[in-house]
Amino acid sequence: MRIQLKITILIIVLAFGVQVWAQDGFQNQAQDNTRVATIENKLQLLNVDIPGLAEKVNVNISNTSLLNFLRAVSQVHKININLSNELNDITIVNGFNNVTVQDLLVFLVKEYRLDIAFTGNILSVKKYTPPVVAPIEKEVKVQYDVLATALSTDLSNDPLPKVFRKITEVSGKNLLFTPELNNKNLNLFISNVPFDLAMKKLAEANNLDFRKTRDGFYEFDAFPQTGNSAVGGRSRRPNFSYKVIDTLTRIVAVDLRDTPISDVIYTLSEDLKLDIFTASPLENAGKVTVKAESISFDALLVKIFESNVTSVQNNTAGQRNTSNVNGQQNLQNTSGGSRSFTFKREGNVYYFGTEDQLALKKIELVQMMHRSIAMLGDANSSTSYGNSFNNSNFTTGGINYISGASNNGFNQNGGVNRNQRGGSSFRNTNTSSGRTQEIGSISDIFPATIIDGLDVKIDTELNSFVVSGPGTRVEKFKNFIKYIDKPVPLILIEVMILEVNRTATVETGVEFGIGKEPATTAGTTFPNANITLGASTINRIIGGFDGFGSLNIGNVVPNFYMDIKAMETNGNVKILSTPKLSTLNGHKAYLSSGQTTYYAVTNQNFFGSQIPQTSEVVNYLPIDAELALEFKPFVSGDGQITLDIQVIQSNFSGERIAENAPPDINSRRFSSIMRMRANDVAILGGIEQKIKNDTGSGVPILARIPIIKWLFSKRTREDTKKKLNVIIKPTVFY
Repeated sequence: MRIQLKITILIIVLAFGVQVWAQDGFQNQAQDNTRVATIENKLQLLNVDIPGLAEKVNVNISNTSLLNFLRAVSQVHKININLSNELNDITIVNGFNNVTVQDLLVFLVKEYRLDIAFTGNILSVKKYTPPVVAPIEKEVKVQYDVLATALSTDLSNDPLPKVFRKITEVSGKNLLFTPELNNKNLNLFISNVPFDLAMKKLAEANNLDFRKTRDGFYEFDAFPQTGNSAVGGRSRRPNFSYKVIDTLTRIVAVDLRDTPISDVIYTLSEDLKLDIFTASPLENAGKVTVKAESISFDALLVKIFESNVTSVQNNTAGQRNTSNVNGQQNLQNTSGGSRSFTFKREGNVYYFGTEDQLALKKIELVQMMHRSIAMLGDANSSTSYGNSFNNSNFTTGGINYISGASNNGFNQNGGVNRNQRGGSSFRNTNTSSGRTQEIGSISDIFPATIIDGLDVKIDTELNSFVVSGPGTRVEKFKNFIKYIDKPVPLILIEVMILEVNRTATVETGVEFGIGKEPATTAGTTFPNANITLGASTINRIIGGFDGFGSLNIGNVVPNFYMDIKAMETNGNVKILSTPKLSTLNGHKAYLSSGQTTYYAVTNQNFFGSQIPQTSEVVNYLPIDAELALEFKPFVSGDGQITLDIQVIQSNFSGERIAENAPPDINSRRFSSIMRMRANDVAILGGIEQKIKNDTGSGVPILARIPIIKWLFSKRTREDTKKKLNVIIKPTVFY
């Protein structure tokens, strides 16, 4: 199988060679035919001037030189022939019969590749020497699109000077090179590549050092064999690939692989036409590896220098939070100075150096636009109400017995002072003033890496930070403040408290008896019947009866009375309360409306053991009944609201368990945690109270007989229904 494959390949190669040889032979044959035809035509024209050309030749020769043969022909036929000595090397063996001299000469020219030069009637015969064809100079294939400023090349071992000359001619761009590149050949095939990028690729593909000067020249040089590149950092190395995407916004694409930072900064700053100031040699900045398709120059510098900064070992120990007498706070980093490289930008000028150098320091005032620097706590009640959610409304007082042996210096006012509202055991208020207390600063939530290496001072009057430190760290701090400085949602809670009381009472019956004193007829008959009949009225009614025959009831005693009651009462009471309350997200809000009353607490103290003395102090302690609302909202990222809400409604019932006891209080309370969307309406809960009372009294047996029972019994039927509903609707404002 392999032998057959080799034979097949050999045949193909031979066939291809024969074809090429045949093509070359046909081309040369055509050229010879043209040359011979030209000589023949010229000899034909000379037949008039040289009759000997038309004469016949009959000759048979062998081993004769061509020079002697032509000399004999010229003498016999009287033809002027100039013969070259090189013809003496040609030996002929021919026989010619009845052949004209013209045909003989054409035959010799064709047979022995001779050439005849004509000078009047003189023929100069010599060997034919093919004309030397000057070699065709190879064309440098370079095309330039003026509109797109794009270059296309197809270079294959083309001399560098010719290539640069061609590029300059078609593009108008000036390319310069050092003398040692005169003998260098270039190779590059690209199509429609932006000119600057094409030059970079040309240098990269042929191992050249390239840079573009500020005056628009493109300079090429050979890479040095040893040593580092110059301070300018202009070398274009295989591990440093970049492209300027937008010079206005300074957007670039880079592919850096262990590239010196100095090369990156110097090269990009030249292409972006930036002014730079170096406070320390950038050669000490190290190397970097970065790949980005689209990144701003400033962001690239931040990433480059961040990659060379070691992480903070102990962030917590490196901070100190101090306060001065004006309430301002300072955030300081107590770690030592840093030798890390960084940069600072002022306008179009970039400063490079280490962080501890003054040229790289920066001071800025960073103001919070939407949030407060001070972290405020939850609002507290400023009234005597508002602690119903945490404590009971009252506690009972007592009598303290303190013997003389155990007297620890308490005076007679050792009880509760009537002017002290917040110190009693039944109420625990957070603050007597009711103001919102500060619980810290927003800087408490800053990560340690944000303020590392910075001196941050808090100015509460301007709601801002005064920041001092390296430029990149200050910019990082500003970006973080901008990131967290978002408007805090404001939540408005609309609460509707609906209380419905429905009462239905029916009282019927007849009651009569003997009172202590004579009763007087009195009462109402419409719309409710509630009449009390005295003895005189009843006797008149009895005296008016007729038709009972021999039955005589007689008169009732003077103290006799009769009550007739038949009435029905219906009640429908609606109490509607619509409080509204607003607060910031994550902060508690409180609303209270109520009434305060007082009750007396008497304290008796006994002093002395032999002759005890009594001290009595009367204190009036407050007790509240209120409508209180407390809620704490949390708005999530998707707009939903989580509410921790509590509602309490209490009122005095008007009753006391004792004369000096605290008044009784009826309380209703809701406490819930719910999640809802803004502008949704939710029912927090409903408390429903139903009371049914059906009582009666009467004569046994007779009180159960229908119809008659209304004359021998007294009945009361009561049906009461109380319902309390709380409806809430949150609204979020940004």
